[in-house]
Amino acid sequence: MKKIFSAAFLISLWVLFQVLSHPPLVLNAQQDGLTIQEVKRRVAALGNLDYKTDIPIKYLGKNLLRKYIAARVEKEYPAEWAEKEEVFIRLMGFGDQPIDIKKLHKKILTASAGAQYNEKTKELIALKDYQAIDMMNAMIMVHELRHAALDAHFDLGALLGKYPDYDDRGLAILSAVEGDAAFTALLFNGFNPELMTSTYNSDPLLSFSPLGNSTQLYKTADIVKHRFTMPYIDGLRFVIAVFNKKKWNGLNNILASPPDSSEQILHPEKYIKREKPIPVTVQYRPEGYELYHSGVVGEYYLNVLLMAKNANKYMDFANGWGGDTFNIYRKSPSHFLAWKSAWDEEKFCAAFYFIFKQYIEKTFMVNFKEGNIRGSIFSAGQAGDNYFFLRKARNEMIYVRTNDRSQMNKFIYGGNYD
Repeated sequence: MKKIFSAAFLISLWVLFQVLSHPPLVLNAQQDGLTIQEVKRRVAALGNLDYKTDIPIKYLGKNLLRKYIAARVEKEYPAEWAEKEEVFIRLMGFGDQPIDIKKLHKKILTASAGAQYNEKTKELIALKDYQAIDMMNAMIMVHELRHAALDAHFDLGALLGKYPDYDDRGLAILSAVEGDAAFTALLFNGFNPELMTSTYNSDPLLSFSPLGNSTQLYKTADIVKHRFTMPYIDGLRFVIAVFNKKKWNGLNNILASPPDSSEQILHPEKYIKREKPIPVTVQYRPEGYELYHSGVVGEYYLNVLLMAKNANKYMDFANGWGGDTFNIYRKSPSHFLAWKSAWDEEKFCAAFYFIFKQYIEKTFMVNFKEGNIRGSIFSAGQAGDNYFFLRKARNEMIYVRTNDRSQMNKFIYGGNYD
């Protein structure tokens, strides 16, 4: 579902916020009077990337555009996918209340309806009002046209369709795509992206949000809210860093070798050096269970998870992340989550383990007790009908959560903690 591009809400806010904060670099940034064909030509020339074939544009009224976007979400985000991600979000600890992911995505995307490039039909759908180009809608149209240029050369559907929405690997690729399009749109309109990101943070952006009069995103669970904002904000910073090193040639080759993790987005030097994540596998499989879902949490989502430890302020709690993987096993009505992570150094693992344990204790009212099975020290506890396990060994840690007490006991006494 991540491949549904809808930049309108964030791009519009950038314009509003930055016009007040930083004047454009050039006086002719106002785009009034341009034809869409001229905009297409300029976008291709600016980004040194053509469309290969002309991009058809279909203009719709607001209600029809919203229905179009809602229909895409319905078709491209099957209920079983959404359910798996909801289970992951709950078991990992992002929230213990049910979250209707599909419904939230549909609300956010339809509320921000302005223009959308469809990588399946290779067409751009836009509001009727956008037939006359001005500075506001030029930002949005340029953003979507840049998606079209990238798609012509790199097949965005195939790239972004590899991973679930709430998987670190997919978030990294999406950030490269959205950051690139945001960068191109800002340059097209005469803004200095680097100057903007030097003072920019997400709070003013979200406070200007037209999504339900600034209420929709704030009502949304943190992981959903940040999944939508991160690719534009941190993706833009990432793209600027690559551009400063390698210019358009480097930018236009990112998707030929896309980032492997949100760590590379947050720390662009790791992408430039091609520092890949540490391979991590979970060997344990509970008896009688089937693999239900798997993926990578990653540095960014771990930081979002622990925001509540610092008054909901985003910090790099997962600094030094090396790699991770999670497996969710299911035997209805029971689930069994096993998440394992590796860290660049033991000190990073120890720091994260300490704050993660505190978070689980406080959030779920878990009273952890220390155990020792054949020399392997661990912490285990219970909260309601959920059972929790944590263990750190050198630069690795494992977190297990299940509502099946017998399976937790088998796991603990089996001593197979890899």
